[in-house]
Amino acid sequence: MKGAYLLVMRSKGVVLNVGSLGRVAIPEGLIAYVGSAKGPGGLGARLGRHIRRGKVRRWHIDYLTESEGIEIVGAFALIGWDEATLSSFMMNEGNPIIAGFGCSDRREDLTHLFLVKDLSHLRNGLRSLGKVIELQFK
Repeated sequence: MKGAYLLVMRSKGVVLNVGSLGRVAIPEGLIAYVGSAKGPGGLGARLGRHIRRGKVRRWHIDYLTESEGIEIVGAFALIGWDEATLSSFMMNEGNPIIAGFGCSDRREDLTHLFLVKDLSHLRNGLRSLGKVIELQFK
């Protein structure tokens, strides 16, 4: 299945070197990353890659998912959605952090990383827009 997703993580508050972005501060709290999965394997393969440890750091998100200060807690998969729609939604629902994070292929987006204050509010907002598959890890 192809579509867009939100990867939900809990940050202890860390400073990381993130590829071309250099040193960035990830605030403590719940954070969400907007991504898409259009290639072979779709959403399952992409989310599986994020969960796997020891991968080569190719994308900005890899630096977070490989950090001991970041824990992946879940994801929302939105079949048939695109990154642009989900990113626009998150600009209203979350607080954007780290300009340019995860959106080097979408220059019109400010970021694909957001601080989330209320997971229940986010969940309800996503569900009001259509079918959402929620995954919980751990």
